[in-house]
Amino acid sequence: MLWLTLGFASQGEPLDVLHIVCGKTPTGILEEDALYLERTSQDLACSGEVLALAVRSESLVLTLTPEGAGALELPEHVRFTFKTQPTLFAQAAGMLVQMEALGHACIVTSDARS
Repeated sequence: MLWLTLGFASQGEPLDVLHIVCGKTPTGILEEDALYLERTSQDLACSGEVLALAVRSESLVLTLTPEGAGALELPEHVRFTFKTQPTLFAQAAGMLVQMEALGHACIVTSDARS
């Protein structure tokens, strides 16, 4: 499996996390190949609800379906910045490049390759 864990501060939780996970080998089964997202527990999780996950100007922009946003208790559009840990941006973008290469069309990393 490939995974990326993003730490962030949310309302009421200064040490929140978002795990983004996918398998290394596509199975051909849509539900199994979809990106899986989970926050602090499986109660705050979804699969296949990412509309876009893009690398943009030293940040990551996540766009979720309304269902995914509700399941994760996040807004439909979230920007993750790396102002306090700028060196971690390249690592995060690199992991998304790997996930995109596995066929996740919702991931756009063209800015990470420049």
